[in-house]
Order: sequence, then C-alpha cells, then structure tokens
Amino acid sequence: MAQVVVVGGGLGGLAAAARLAKLGHDVCLCEATDRLGGAVASVEHGGFRWDLGPATMTLPATVRDLFRKSGRPLERVRTLLPVSTPRRHVFADGTILDLPVESRSGQREALEAVLGPDAATAWETTVDGLTPVWEVLRTRALEVPFAGGRALGVAGLRTLGYGRSLRGFARTRLAEPRLRQMLEYAALPDGGVPASRAPAYTAVAAYVERTFGSWYFPGGLIELVTALRDRLAERGVRVRLGAEVVAVTTDPNAAGDARGSVTGVRLAGGETVPAQVVVADVDVRTLADRMLDRPPGTLRRSARSLRVPPGRPRLLVGVRADAGSALPYETVLHPAPGSAGAPIVIRAAADREAAPEGHQAVSVHAAGEVGDGVGGAGEGTPDLLDLLAERGLDLRARVVTRVEAPAPAYGPTWRGAWRGLGVPANRTEVGGLFLVGGTAHPGPGVPLVLLGAATVAQEIGKAQDRPQNRPQNKGQDEA
Repeated sequence: MAQVVVVGGGLGGLAAAARLAKLGHDVCLCEATDRLGGAVASVEHGGFRWDLGPATMTLPATVRDLFRKSGRPLERVRTLLPVSTPRRHVFADGTILDLPVESRSGQREALEAVLGPDAATAWETTVDGLTPVWEVLRTRALEVPFAGGRALGVAGLRTLGYGRSLRGFARTRLAEPRLRQMLEYAALPDGGVPASRAPAYTAVAAYVERTFGSWYFPGGLIELVTALRDRLAERGVRVRLGAEVVAVTTDPNAAGDARGSVTGVRLAGGETVPAQVVVADVDVRTLADRMLDRPPGTLRRSARSLRVPPGRPRLLVGVRADAGSALPYETVLHPAPGSAGAPIVIRAAADREAAPEGHQAVSVHAAGEVGDGVGGAGEGTPDLLDLLAERGLDLRARVVTRVEAPAPAYGPTWRGAWRGLGVPANRTEVGGLFLVGGTAHPGPGVPLVLLGAATVAQEIGKAQDRPQNRPQNKGQDEA
C-alpha cells in the first residue's frame, strides 16, 4: 500500500483518487477551496440553474469505466442520458441546419434537405475518413500511457496529418464554406484559437461525436462531482477542503531516481503530509513555478510553452419558451465566411429541471474574441443579446432573468499545427509524481481528463504489486 496525496479536487483529481483507493492505496485528497469539481460548477438564480463549466460530454465509456473500476457501476448511482435534440447551425446567409448529433443517416438526411446531396456526401465522406485517425489516437495515445510523438511512428503521424492545420484539412476536403465552418466548430467548440493553428487531427471530434454521441446528467455535470464525492467516501479517501498545497516535497538523493522522489506535500499552514506518491491536479505552471524546488527540465519547458486563454464571460439568461419556441440544446450562429467575427454559441440546458415550466435556462458566449467586455461589461461593447438579434435570433423580449458570470478556463489551447498542446505526460521525471487535469496529457475536456486519470492509475498499479516509480522514458515529455 502506498500513501498517496492527490493535490486538487477537479475531475482529474477525483477520478484518480477513486481509482487508486480501489486499487488498495491509502489516499488523501487536498483541495484548496471549499468545494470539489474545479471547472465543473453551476449557478442558480430565480428558479433557474446553469452549468458554468461543461454541460455535456462525449465518450460516455470513460465515466462508465471510472465507476466500474472504482466500485458500483454508474447506472446504480446516477443517470447519464444522450442529448436527443440536434445542434442548430445558423449561417450568415440565413441558412438554418439542424444537424443530429449521433446519427450518420440523420446527418445525411438533414444535409441533403438543406445543402443538397453533394454537400451531404462530402460531409459523410470526410467524417467517415476520420476513422483511422481515431484508431491511432485511441490505441496509441489515449487508452495507454503516452510515450511521446515518436511512439506514433511515421505511419501514425502520417495518418494524423501531422504538421497540417485543421483549416488546411477542411479546405482540401470540403468545398462548401458552411461545411468547413461546421467542421471547425466541431473541433474547436469554445474557440480561443484560429483553425489555422489547430492540428488537422482535431477534426476527429466530428467523428467521435457522431459515433458516440453527446451526453448529460440530469441535474448538470455537477451530479458527476457529487457522485464521485460519494465514491471517495465509500472507498475511504480522506478529503480535506480548504487545504492549500504550497509545495511538493522531494528527496533529491533517492536511490534509483535521477530527479529524486516525492516525500509528501506541505500545506499553507505549515503542516506536512507524507506521501510516497503525489498526483497533481493543478495547472502545471503552478506546479513547476511554485510547488517544486527543482522542477525537471521537461516539466519546466512544458509549463513555459503552455498557452491558456482566459475564461470568457458567459451571459446566463432565463427565457420563456413554449413548445414552438424552445431552443435545441445548442445553437451556433456563424459569422460570414472569411470574416473576423466569431461564432456565438447558445446552449439550452438539456435538463428540464433546470428551469420553471415553460422556460429554459440558456447560456450565451462567443467562441472566440468579440471584444473586451463581451456581454455588456465594457462601455461601448455590444451586449451579447444585441449581437444575437443582429444575427437573427432575438431573445430580448423573452428574457425573464439574466446573470453575467465569468467562465473558467478549461485548459491550454493549440500552439500550432506542428507544436500541438505541449502538455506534459502523466508520469514525470520525479519519482512518484504524476499529473492529471486539463494541463496534462491528453488535455482539457471531461472525457480526456478522465482518460488521463485512468492512465495514472494504470501507471501506479495495485497496492500489492506497485512497481518502483521510474523516471519517464526519453521522448515522453510532451503530448
């Protein structure tokens, strides 16, 4: 049995703690704030409830595997439901396309009806062609400990279109500009980086969503946090809220570890918590700059190269919605092709309990930079509701309440087609120190963070046969 300290109570930390406790380790989770969940949070006002962070997720197998591997199956503790309404794309020329999420035939039918059979065939062929990309990512980078780009091999890199941008990929596959906008949005739903900087393989998001669907928890994703909190209690994990970790302590002279090994963590009040294993669910920049006296070079370089955009403000509104005016779970208002404008995204809570009868809880944000003070916070900046009206969706007369709230930053953004995210691998060069969360491999987003936690549990192993932590292999420094 190893003494394990998990630093941070985001989804990655919660998932890692649950898995490691089930493997027989003695686990303590330290969270600096008074709540668990990290970016997963909700706001309630006037009878409405909104998700501040992510509201839906793909790859439902990641959360099902987490609960099965840590105790009772998910189905015994929470309900996970597929999103049943389509995503509505509204284009600058007035075209409206309701595209089903998890239906190959449904997508073709919708595209044929609105954009014609040629466009439908082009979209279907493009998404179908992403199957090999998904297989390479799944089998060599997501479901196994990632050993670096070299482990993908020449054939794997060629399949991923390494060095090619998402925009370049879209332009060679899709002649119809509106289809290109759809593909770019599927890959980069929250914007923050031009498609010219994202690598081509991010297009696989369109394949993943069509194959596995988009899912939600009644009550919001905060229900996942609550279920994981309960799971930690069942597994005997000690959860300490308000316990800010200021340092990860190490023994630089540990035998067999060139970079030393962890010995525990030090809290803000001076208390030291001993540990043989530390799992850090914190921004790797904070870990490298403030928590480690001698951060290894690979971790330091990764921290310096990360590009994490600030969270974009979101406008949360409660609107009247009868049967004929109800919004689908997501509406994307695209700018004119080639313009400098950003898509505006309107998300309606899939959960009916999020709003009073005859109403919807809706969040609005710009998937990119519209200007400082978006949402009415800055003088001279258009209000998001006015921008919606300008693009053909006027909700102003239907609003019964509104809340302006900052959105948390989910994690790093793409640095370029050749450079990827630059996030470090889950195993570090410091013996016993592992990383999870949005700034570690494989990156931000609910399913990816859960996959990273699964990798850490696999690397550490069961209590009775836990191998000595070894320095990571050369070339395993970044994902």
